[in-house]
Parts: sequence; C-alpha cells; structure tokens
Amino acid sequence: MTGPVDQGQPSVTRRQRFAVLCASVTGSSMAFVNGTAVNLAIDPIQEGLHASLAAMLWVASIYMLFLASLMLIGGAIGDFYGRRATFVAGVAVFILTSIGCALAPSAEVLILARAGQGIGAALLTPMSLTLIADFYPGRARGTAISIWSAASALFTAIGPPLGGWLAENVGWQSIFLIPLPLGFVALLTAIFFVPRRPPPRRPEAVDWQGALAAVIGFGGIAYGLITLSERPGLGSVLHWGPALTMGAFGLFALTRIEMRARSPMMPPALFRIGTFNAINVVTTLLYGSLGGIFVFYPIYLTDAFGHGVDRIGFAFLGFALPMLVLTAFAGKLTRRFGARAMLTAGSLVGAIAFASMGLAPYSGTLRGAFGSMMIFGAGIALVVPAMNTALFNVTPHRSHGAASGINNACARAATLFAIAGYGAAASYAFRQLAGPAARLAGYGGGDGLRGPAAANYAGAIVSSFELLTWVSIGLALLSAIVAAFFIDADIEKKGTASSGTGAHVGVRRVYGANAEEALEEDEEEKGNGGEAYQSA
Repeated sequence: MTGPVDQGQPSVTRRQRFAVLCASVTGSSMAFVNGTAVNLAIDPIQEGLHASLAAMLWVASIYMLFLASLMLIGGAIGDFYGRRATFVAGVAVFILTSIGCALAPSAEVLILARAGQGIGAALLTPMSLTLIADFYPGRARGTAISIWSAASALFTAIGPPLGGWLAENVGWQSIFLIPLPLGFVALLTAIFFVPRRPPPRRPEAVDWQGALAAVIGFGGIAYGLITLSERPGLGSVLHWGPALTMGAFGLFALTRIEMRARSPMMPPALFRIGTFNAINVVTTLLYGSLGGIFVFYPIYLTDAFGHGVDRIGFAFLGFALPMLVLTAFAGKLTRRFGARAMLTAGSLVGAIAFASMGLAPYSGTLRGAFGSMMIFGAGIALVVPAMNTALFNVTPHRSHGAASGINNACARAATLFAIAGYGAAASYAFRQLAGPAARLAGYGGGDGLRGPAAANYAGAIVSSFELLTWVSIGLALLSAIVAAFFIDADIEKKGTASSGTGAHVGVRRVYGANAEEALEEDEEEKGNGGEAYQSA
C-alpha cells in the first residue's frame, strides 16, 4: 500500500486562514440551519403535502440516514482526494438538492431530495472542521473551533424563527431556500480563496463495500423503527422485524469489512485511542438525547398548547444567547478545566434542559420554551468546542478526515435512530392514551378535532412527550457518566492542543502503548514520504 503524501506545505497567510474559517462556518451553517428550520416546519409540511406521520418521519430521517451512512466515506474521500475539493463538491450537491426540495410536489419527491441533501452534507460536514484543523495549528486551533461553534450556533438559531415565519406566511417550500446564500458564500470562498493542498494520504481504493454496509445497516434499522411507529406491537413484527434484522446484519458486516479493508473508512488504529472512543460514545448519547426530542418539541407546543409555528421559532432563539456568550470563552475554559469537566458539565446541563421542556409547570408556555432553549444552549456551548478540539488533538493528522467523519457519523446516526425510535415510542404512547377520535386523527393530525376529542388529543400529546423527555434525560445523564469516567482530565488542561511533537508526547503519556501505532503512523507522515501505510 502506498505511503502518505509529503506534507511540505507552504506557509499560510492570515487572510487565507480567515478564508478557511469563513468557508467552514458558512458551509456547516448551511447544513445546520436547514436541519433546525425543517424540524420546526414538520407540521406545516405534513398539512401542505397531506402526508402521514411516517412520511414526515422519513422527511426528517432520510437526510440523517444518508448523512450518517456516508459521513464515514466522506471523511475518507477527503483524506484521499483532497479536503478542499471534497468540501466544494459537498456544498455544490447540497445547493442543488435544496432547490429540489423547494420544488418538490409530493412527499415522495421531497424525501428523495432530502436524501440528496444528506449526500452533500456527508461530504462537506466532516471537511468543515478538518480544514480548520489543517490550517490552524496549536492553540489557534481551539480558538478557531470556538469561533466556528459560536458562528454556527448563531446561524442555527436563526433557522427556527426564520423557518417558522416562512412556513406560516410564505409557504413551507421557502424554508429550503434559506441555505442557498450561505452555500454560495461557502462555495465561492472555498474555490477562490482557500489554498489548494495535496491530500494527506495517496488516493487508494475507496471503501465502497463499507459504505454500502453502512447504508444497509443504518437504513434497515431506521426503516424498521419508523414502520414500528406505524404498526406498534408484536402483532406486526413481520412488518418491522425483517428490516431491523437486516439493519443489524448490515452494521455487523460493516465492522467485519472495516477490519479487513485495504483503505478503511474507519482506520482501526483510531479505536486504540481511549479518549477517541469515549468522545464518540458521549457524542452518540448526547446527540441521541437531543435528536429525537427536537422533532417532537414543536409538535408538542403547537398541537397541545396551540402556539403558532412562527412564535415557537422566536422562542427557540433562546438557544443562541448562551452559545454566543460561552463559546467565546470555550477554548480558555477547556484549557483551564479540561475536556472531561466540560463534557460532563455540558451533559448535565442538557439533562436539566430536557426536564424543563416537558416536566416543569411552565413547560407548555413560550416563555418556558425560551428558557429551556437557553439552558440547552449553555450545555451545548460547553460540549461542542471541547469535544471537537479534543478529537483532533488525540488523533493523527493524516486521519483527521476519518476521525471527523466517524465522530460526525456517530452524531448523525444517533439523531437518525432517535428520530425513528422516539417516533415509535411517541406513537405507541399516543395510541394507548388517545380516545377513538384522536386515535383516528393520528399523532400530529388533530387540527380538525373539537371539544372533548380535542382535549383528549392534547392530553395524549402531552403524556407521550413527557415520556420522550424522560428518555432524553436518561441519555444525557449516561453521557455525563461516560465523560466523567472515561475521558482523561489532562488532555486539554495540559495544553496538548498542538500539532507538533509536544502533542504526541502528551498523548503517549496519557494513553501509553494503546495509541502508539496511530502515533507512529503520524510520525511516518512527517518523514520523506514515509513507509507503507499499514492498516489492520
């Protein structure tokens, strides 16, 4: 197998680094703002297309399905064929498929276009942070990631109010035009101002077998869970059982393929780094806790309490305020207290936010929603910069794309399974609690109900959402436990956020022989072409 490309890179100017940060922020924000705006508009889209709850779950989850399935190979493609080129391709695909979503005449076409958005996001998302890691060395990397987090949070927070207002006053189709200005800025900046660099690993055979196994695995489980939401209970096991079995087989095949692949999407050496594994577990638990709840929170506020989608969107702006304040200091806080403390604290704050969404006396009010989003924004502000900085600090440079892809895939897969799983749980609880008229209307379809039937419908929505909040609280608490006991406290505190030898010494000191193979590969990269890259 061929060795890594020599990294004899020219010096980078401050202007070029700013261009990298601008492209990364606008590109990732395009994907984030799309997700938050669409989640808030699920109810208007369902009404406009006369679609079922299952179809709407597919509108939300098909994007995550392709994003999670192809994120791994997106990171590897960036390592093999160039991170800038991969980022540009992803942004272009996302722009084109966003236009397709806006023009969709039916739920089926919208689902297909959303799948295309997932493909584009799978290419651009892991590259957005990897480009920052490439062009910002040492402590500047932590600062740049904090800026990326704050700016992304701002654009993400704009999504709900803007999407809600557009859905109410213009039409749900206009929501998919929101990402276009950001996309064009990212595309033009990356093409004309971001320096072109050779890929850190020579082009090799892309692991398409692994990618296919990931699609089958994630898709089978998602399809099974969504079918379970339509046909809950063991009596319909023949409808959802085969899909779940196929999904489990696909994920098992993925692990076997990656262990033997010539150029794996998930280099096995990465999984010998203890904190890398712990970060991915924390990511999975935390994003699972928020991924499902934020699809059903707007339905809870609209259907149970009668709030307009546009007003809910403005209440969701509470998320942005702590993000903008805290992420400005996140790099310093991480260096002072360590990634373990930041991730533990952020997960605990997230659990408090979930409790305030569905269990507090003020849960159904817009003021309560604003406060809940502020609490949640504070938790995310503590988690995201520490997580991303630690991720790049403990992994070899040549595998940054793969590491980012794996971590992002954990986040998106958790969101995908949460949407489908929460949908099944909410549907089952709703059917158990709703009366005949409300059950006939279905979850999210109670607009035509009046009198006692409407009250019964609202009560069933509230009770099913309370169940979901307990699930999210449990996942967030598990995330805090994993962070507290399995992430080393000294990684960020000792200032190992360096791309040079000092960082390698720090990682060796913390992990010992477990990370030695990965670190030796990184040292080979810094030589004159290096030895042949050996993968397990």
